[in-house]
Amino acid sequence: MEFCTRVAYELMLKEIQKGSSRNVVSSPLSINTVLNMVVAGTTGNTLKQMLAFLGSKSIDEIISKSRHIAAVLRGCGESSENVGDGPILTMINGAWVDQCFPLVPKYKEEVLKSIFKCEANNVDFQTKANEVVDEINSWVDIASRGLIKNILQRGSVPRDTIVILTNGLYFKGIWDSHYKFNPWLTKDRKFYLLNGDNVSVPFMSSIENYYYGAFDGFKVLKIPYQSCQSNNLSMYFFLPDERDGLQNLLGKFNSDFGFLNEEYFKLTKETLDEFWIPKFNFSYNFDVSKVMDDMGKSLSIIVNPRDLFEMVQNSGDVPFFLLNMFQKAYIKVDENGTEAAAFTLSGMRAGGCWPPPGVKCASFVADHPFVFMIREERSGLVFFIGAVVSPIQED
Repeated sequence: MEFCTRVAYELMLKEIQKGSSRNVVSSPLSINTVLNMVVAGTTGNTLKQMLAFLGSKSIDEIISKSRHIAAVLRGCGESSENVGDGPILTMINGAWVDQCFPLVPKYKEEVLKSIFKCEANNVDFQTKANEVVDEINSWVDIASRGLIKNILQRGSVPRDTIVILTNGLYFKGIWDSHYKFNPWLTKDRKFYLLNGDNVSVPFMSSIENYYYGAFDGFKVLKIPYQSCQSNNLSMYFFLPDERDGLQNLLGKFNSDFGFLNEEYFKLTKETLDEFWIPKFNFSYNFDVSKVMDDMGKSLSIIVNPRDLFEMVQNSGDVPFFLLNMFQKAYIKVDENGTEAAAFTLSGMRAGGCWPPPGVKCASFVADHPFVFMIREERSGLVFFIGAVVSPIQED
């Protein structure tokens, strides 16, 4: 998970450095799951390279971590549909495999089906790629509860695609009863953009005591979600002291794994002199492979067919494979709580490119760009992470 969280840091930092005004949301957990699905079927140099990415020593360790993630999800109420008792948190995996390159039975049954609870769909990419796109889009639409539509465009999946592995994560949680926002207290205030301009947006407020901490150059605030489980989920807000301090904050976290520093999560309840957080609602899609390339950890690698003998049958019929990955995510935060979804797709094809789609009372006034995170407290798993540059943003 550390590597995939680092990918999220790099993504946010690159957006800010290039002067982008886009809000960002991604799911390190979803990226990690797809990488685990891929690495569990590789051997040779490809396996060594991907294990190095993930900081693991063997496939057995990857499988053990995948089982641990599944257990954490169950503890968080993975199958709960009663959001009044706790969060809805579901993970789903899918595989679409070309009929000319069927999966090796052991990988299909013992890896995908047994560990990742994933059923493989046999399809014809060569003559019916657009029909497969429609099928995947429908699957994502249903699994995301309608939050993510048309993750793939017709014509975007090449005819020489061999397999598409997909992970979807859906979350819906309401704030803990002690931290619910009264809509009557919501009012428009100024939010200051990185370019010095400002926009008027709805801000939520409350008079409750919040988990809060002040660190060098930034503040942290936590809002727990209501839960009947022993595992608790919370949303964290990381607010730079300076209005234009988002890049410095991300640079700090990107250089020293700041988000993994447990000191930043050891917060105490405090009375806040002022407390305002904007409502926001947006989606974001990006090429995971490109971000990894920028990090010097290329995923768009040429794979020796021999390294896939344990995953794909007839892999020796092509000279090489290329791996690519992208993700689309969505998040909404309002007075009731949070709804979020992320879907990560990894495509493998026989060559070419796969196009992506102080002394006084403390205060926490998030009236300028900040970072947010949805995290499970005991395991430290990061489900979603992102940056709000402007609460008003069209998809």
